[in-house]
Amino acid sequence: MKLKGAVALVTGSNQGIGRGLVEVLLERGAAKVYATARRPETLAAICALDMARVIPLKLDIVIESDRRAAASAASDVTLLINNAGIPGDDEVAQRRFVAAPTLDDARHVMETDFWATAEMCRAFIPVLLKNGGGIEGAAAIANILSIGALFCLPEYATYCAAKSAAAVMTTALRAELSPALLVSGVFTAGVETRMSMKNGIPKMSPVEHAHQVLSAIEQCQEDIFSGSNAEEIRDAIRKDPKAFERDRIARFRESPLA
Repeated sequence: MKLKGAVALVTGSNQGIGRGLVEVLLERGAAKVYATARRPETLAAICALDMARVIPLKLDIVIESDRRAAASAASDVTLLINNAGIPGDDEVAQRRFVAAPTLDDARHVMETDFWATAEMCRAFIPVLLKNGGGIEGAAAIANILSIGALFCLPEYATYCAAKSAAAVMTTALRAELSPALLVSGVFTAGVETRMSMKNGIPKMSPVEHAHQVLSAIEQCQEDIFSGSNAEEIRDAIRKDPKAFERDRIARFRESPLA
């Protein structure tokens, strides 16, 4: 997958991980980057980086008409990066399955982080296949997941459930589309964003994260672990999954994250 000359679309481009991806795509020679956000006026700063190559698009991924319009407007895309997502309500109880008064917020998280992401893939797969021509490595989907897709962080239980579903969906897409399309899942951890928790763990900048992710995509990696401690968490889970689970539950009961 060559980034130089690629045409990319990044959802949730106005800040954090999405903005970092746009910046690094430009740095690495992408011919065009469609930067998207629910409110296009928030894209002014990212568009100012290169008015010729950054194309702003209004896109709320949960709205079908927005998805269709984006696929029509960005019909030359060769790299789709599904980054847009939500962590769940600010009220901590809403992010749990028992403490929440209803599961309405859980459904909203699942709709955004899983179903809408799956629909984005479905909307753009015909575009990617057309532009990649079925040539291995010529077009790709990268779903920005979370290391939380591999375990349950109880304070963000509904988010982890949705990202876990998205990870399985990513594997299913790979089964259907490989080798015509590269389908990568990005398991992030320890990246400095507005959504990251203030837990004292050193965090990687969104630009550093983007360099890691895009380098891995160029190497056609399917499972990408990026961030200051993503590989460390992955290895701990692999070593003893039940011990890792017990530690998360014990920490949650003794000292839950705010």
